[in-house]
Amino acid sequence: MATREKLRNIILNRVKKLSDDKLRNLDAYLNDLESHLNTEKFPMSFSGIFEGLELNELTTELHKSREDNNERIPKF
Repeated sequence: MATREKLRNIILNRVKKLSDDKLRNLDAYLNDLESHLNTEKFPMSFSGIFEGLELNELTTELHKSREDNNERIPKF
């Protein structure tokens, strides 16, 4: 946690030293960055090997699938 605060302070000190025109550029960059980070994507979609695969059933209905499969196991 201390590292996070230290990094924030370093960044804030650097921002304080920026000229007005560079401050506008930084603001535009941060707005662009935020727009990319706020989009909710399915976590598996970030990996190239999973592109095109339908993994929603596997990940979102995992508990139900496990319950269904447990019923098929014979109980002694």
